Amino acid sequence: MASEEKNYTPEFKKEVAQKALDQSKKNLDELSEEYDVPVSVILMWATEVEKGGIAVFEEPEEIEHPEEEQEEFDVVISDDNVADSMRVGVMLDKLNYKRLVFWSVLGVIIFVVFVRALIAMFEYNERTMQEQVSSKSEFHHITQLKQQARDKINSFGVVNLDKGIYRIPIDSAINELAADQNQ
Repeated sequence: MASEEKNYTPEFKKEVAQKALDQSKKNLDELSEEYDVPVSVILMWATEVEKGGIAVFEEPEEIEHPEEEQEEFDVVISDDNVADSMRVGVMLDKLNYKRLVFWSVLGVIIFVVFVRALIAMFEYNERTMQEQVSSKSEFHHITQLKQQARDKINSFGVVNLDKGIYRIPIDSAINELAADQNQ
């Protein structure tokens, strides 16, 4: 196989590319062996012909450019700022510092509020999840039963009205028992 660096004439390129297109880019291996051109080069030529027609391989006519005369101009700049800018290569900026500070401070405030809102949402969700988990746990149920028992022991109430049985707080019952034993 020939290397891709080999120079081919435009007529040769047109002929090979046209044959590749006539075969619908099939049997390129045979075409490659026949013309001693790599398949990749044949595909490239066929693609160029498809895009730009046969005229792609024609060598462009050299256009002669008459040498242009370069004219020199003397420019006089009356504005000192523009002259300094041209000399240094940088234009001076006149910043509106009030506007710059305003938008910077506003941006920082908005950012801080946004971050604080995210933190508050996280804390709220964490607290809500803890409450949901604890309300569904057995520990929470036991804690509620203990609280109900403490409330019952420390309160007055009717146990059986027909039999005349009443409930008194445990502290009051202990005090009455102690007073009965002291008599």
